[in-house]
Amino acid sequence: MPDRNHKLQRLIDATEAGIQARAAEYPDAMLLAARIFLTLKETSGSSAKSKPSRLAACNHLEDAFKQARNGPEPIPELTDALAAIEPEFAWSRRPESAQAAGGFYNSHANAIIVGKGGLETRQDVLIGISLVAPDIQYPRHHHPPEELYLVLSPGQWMQNDRSLGLKQSGDLVHNPPNVWHGMQATKTPLLAIWCLWLGN
Repeated sequence: MPDRNHKLQRLIDATEAGIQARAAEYPDAMLLAARIFLTLKETSGSSAKSKPSRLAACNHLEDAFKQARNGPEPIPELTDALAAIEPEFAWSRRPESAQAAGGFYNSHANAIIVGKGGLETRQDVLIGISLVAPDIQYPRHHHPPEELYLVLSPGQWMQNDRSLGLKQSGDLVHNPPNVWHGMQATKTPLLAIWCLWLGN
């Protein structure tokens, strides 16, 4: 096991457990998950020196945590692990979010957990978290790396402009490479962890 901050290791382990709890329902996503978490078990990156910071949208975190703690096992443990390390996050806005409609700029926050700009800097794995304020839409976007979301608090999700409907706490959302995707919070804030493989 790599020599890693125990709070970060707890969060990584809890995230893996949350994904594995739904493995049978999302078989197409499990190769990605296995690659990510096996790599994290075998190697560690360097500790980052980023200064913790929060945005206005982070005022919705406690409500999001409350929603997540009502989810199925092991999501409550994952939420506790997340809450324990969140004060170390450097929250930021999505690039170009000032041009987005609907008050998005001040109504969302992202944080890198593992990867460039995160608590552990590395080039092969990217794990982060997104928080969206109630009734706010996170704009549709796409990127080359395959992606797996673990939903912590409920919200509406879409792929290629087709609705995936309401995803509940503990659900997974698997985005193949370059697929357009987005999400929208309902009457409560949306919170989700995302995992991408950037290695060869």
